[in-house]
Amino acid sequence: MKTVYVATKARGFLLELFNSDLEGINFIYDNKQIYETNSKKKLILSKLARSRLADHLGIIQRIKPNNEGNIIFSYNKFLNVQKDYVIYLENPLALLNYSTTKGKTLISKTKLKKYLNDPHLKAIVCLSKACYETIHNFYSIPQTLKVEQIYPIVQSNPLTNRENIKAKCNENIINCLYISSNFELKGGREILAAFKKLNEQGIENIKLNIITKQESLKLTIKEEIFKNKNITLYDFGFDRKELQKFYNESCIFLNPTRQDSFSLVVLEAMKSGNTILTTDLYAIPEMVKDNYNGYLTAPKYRFFNYNNLPNEKVWNNRKKTIYSDYIDTKIVQFLLEKILYLNNNRGELTRMSLNSFDKSNQEGFNTNIIQGKWNLIFNQLQKFDKNNIQASNNASSLK
Repeated sequence: MKTVYVATKARGFLLELFNSDLEGINFIYDNKQIYETNSKKKLILSKLARSRLADHLGIIQRIKPNNEGNIIFSYNKFLNVQKDYVIYLENPLALLNYSTTKGKTLISKTKLKKYLNDPHLKAIVCLSKACYETIHNFYSIPQTLKVEQIYPIVQSNPLTNRENIKAKCNENIINCLYISSNFELKGGREILAAFKKLNEQGIENIKLNIITKQESLKLTIKEEIFKNKNITLYDFGFDRKELQKFYNESCIFLNPTRQDSFSLVVLEAMKSGNTILTTDLYAIPEMVKDNYNGYLTAPKYRFFNYNNLPNEKVWNNRKKTIYSDYIDTKIVQFLLEKILYLNNNRGELTRMSLNSFDKSNQEGFNTNIIQGKWNLIFNQLQKFDKNNIQASNNASSLK
């Protein structure tokens, strides 16, 4: 059995990988290092790491962990280790604390060259095709460094099947679902505005479940939610089985996000046969194909441009753009029109929901395929280790 030591903090979705059935691989990780949302401390440190001073000084985080495994696993960070390691990368700029300018200074370029040519760094595995196709825009990747793309593992919903999807899409009541810890940034206000219009039109069979951090909601937003009898508010914090029930009972998943690289909730909703209404940012179109398993729309401010590169006018001016106090009226109209259309055209709702379910279990999103790709990477490293050991033994015998 080969051990893979997780050296960094990691998002909760990675537990699916860490606990999955890989051939001869056992992950070692600390549960205290697993998180779902960023803490206030982490957000402050992240802001400092993106500051002009940090960029000028060329500060690039490189973690020196305990070398407890045969292989070391890192999420979004360079490591300073004496064993082979792999980086699982959400977005190319994650290695630079999401700064668009840090990698341009001489001192940063020198560090990056050193870190990328570290003989112990064996592979960078990109979480999405968007990341994989743009990483060379930011770094000079040495030929010896393997770059691959593997989607995150999202297990199938045991409550969902094709017959269940057909049935729920043809019930009188249509359940919509929204899940996010950051209500306003992920389009919550636009959703409320759309449901206010539905309420004003006297439509009562379209319901919405909102799962978010209630403590972070403004009082005015809470009041608006409680006024609408078609909306039910839940606090963020359900476990996986509880969330699977919400996903399974929903037909339409709403994700009009302003800022995202990979909306994991979209893939979770697809696994439960939901039609997706979302913005077209970064890796989202890899999951959602317009008019096939949902609908895509453009946000007012593009956090990423259409080449999946940071739009620096927005990226570096978030307070004046995506974090500012506004409601995107085009998205409100988009949500209203598509929800009404799907309510009145249940055949289309069924078709797209089934397409979502099928797409989430095929090709790169299939759990067995994902596990096979990780097996290949770790087994290649294992072979590399054996070859090194054999070469070392041969050299010793010659002495």
